[in-house]
Amino acid sequence: MHMQLPTNSNSAQNERCSYRSVYSELRRILATLLLAALGIGLALAATRDTTSVRPTGVPPIAAPLQPEVSDTATLPPHTPHRVWLIELYSGQTQIVDGDSGSLLGSLYAASLSNYISAADHKFVYVAESIWSRGNRGVRQDLLTIYDGTTLKLQAEIALPGRIYEAPKMHNFALNSAGTRAYVYNMQPAASVVVVDLKRRKILRSIDTPGCALVFAWDDDAFSSLCGNGSLATVVEATARPTLSRSEPFFDAANDPIFEESLSNAADGEALFVTFSGVVHPVQLAATPRFGRAWSLQQAAGLEAASLAPGSLAWRPGGRLPMAFHRASSRLYVLMHAGEPWSHKDPGTELWVVDTQARSVVRRMKLETPVGAIATSQDSKPLLFMVDSKQSLSIRDANTLIETRKIDNVRGVVPYVPPFAP
Repeated sequence: MHMQLPTNSNSAQNERCSYRSVYSELRRILATLLLAALGIGLALAATRDTTSVRPTGVPPIAAPLQPEVSDTATLPPHTPHRVWLIELYSGQTQIVDGDSGSLLGSLYAASLSNYISAADHKFVYVAESIWSRGNRGVRQDLLTIYDGTTLKLQAEIALPGRIYEAPKMHNFALNSAGTRAYVYNMQPAASVVVVDLKRRKILRSIDTPGCALVFAWDDDAFSSLCGNGSLATVVEATARPTLSRSEPFFDAANDPIFEESLSNAADGEALFVTFSGVVHPVQLAATPRFGRAWSLQQAAGLEAASLAPGSLAWRPGGRLPMAFHRASSRLYVLMHAGEPWSHKDPGTELWVVDTQARSVVRRMKLETPVGAIATSQDSKPLLFMVDSKQSLSIRDANTLIETRKIDNVRGVVPYVPPFAP
C-alpha cells in the first residue's frame, strides 16, 4: 500500500510569518528615512535666503502688523487760496486748497450754521443751533469756537437766540479787530447779539426793529438794512448803544437789495446790489455816505433792467451771486436772462465789472449755470464757482482760465477766509 506523507503545516506557517516581519521592518525603515528627509528639507527652507525667487503661485510671507500710533492731524499754514465749501443741511464744511485741489480737512457743525475764520486763523467761529433730541426737544443756540489749526473744540458760548435759516454771509459777522462777534437774531424780534470773543461772553443784545442782517464796520459798529429802504447804523462803543436811520436809498418793495451784498469791516466800503442790477455804493459810518447809484446793464452798454412784470433783461441771481476783489476794484457778478423776481436763478454768464470806471470789461458764457462765487484777495486772485452739477471750478480771476475742476463737491457756498500776509 502506498501512503502519502502529511505536509508539515507548522513549518509553512512559520515561513509566512517571517516574510511578513521582514516586510513590516522594511516599511518602518522607509518611513523613518522619508521623515528624516522631510525634516532636512524644512530646515533648509527655514534657513534659505528670503530674497530668492519664489515659485509661481506661492504667496509671500506677510510682514507682521505694526501697532497703531494715535496722533492729531493739523492744517498746513494758511494760504490766500484756501476755500471753504459750506454744505447747507448736513453741517459739513470741506476745506480745500485752491492751488492743488486737495482736501485739507473737514469741520462738522449743526445744520444751517454760519462760519467765520479769524483774520489770524487762530480760531474758527460757528454760529449754530441744536436740539436735545436731534430734530426736536430743547433748542440751544451757540457760538462755538474751534482751534484754527487742529479744528478741535475750544469753547461754547450760549446765545439768547439766532436766526435759523439757510446760511447767509451777513447773519454773522466779526468786527475789524476780530474781538467782537455780531449774531443776527429774530427771537422774538429783530436784534443783534454782541459777543466779546476775548472774554468769551455775551456783552448785550441790541434791538434793530424793522431791520435785518449785520454789515460790520470799524471795531464797535454795524449797519442793517431796513424794510422801508433805509439803513440802520448802530455804534455800540458806549454803555448805551445808539441806533440811527438814514433816509430810504432803495425801493424795498419793488427792487430789494441782495442779502449777500458786499461790505468790508476794515474800511466800511459796501456795494449794495438790487435784484434788478442797480449798484448802490455806500460808505458805512456813523453818518453813512451814499454814492451815485448805477446800473450793471448800462455798464455793459445795455438798457437798464425794467421792473415791469414780464420784462426780460439780464439780471443778477444765484445763492451767492457776486464777489469783489478789493485791490483791483473788480466786481464779479453772475447774470442770467430773466424777468423781475428771478433773483434766485443761477448765472448763465459771468460779468467782470470795473467799479471805478463803472464798465463791464468782460462777459463769459458759462457752460453750466453757476449759483455761487467767491474770490481770494491776494495779488494773483483765484475765482471759485460752484455750479448746478455740484462741481467746483477754480479759475484765474484775471484771465478767467480754469486751473482746476473738482466734481461732486458737497458744499454749495464757497467762503474764502481773510488772509493777512
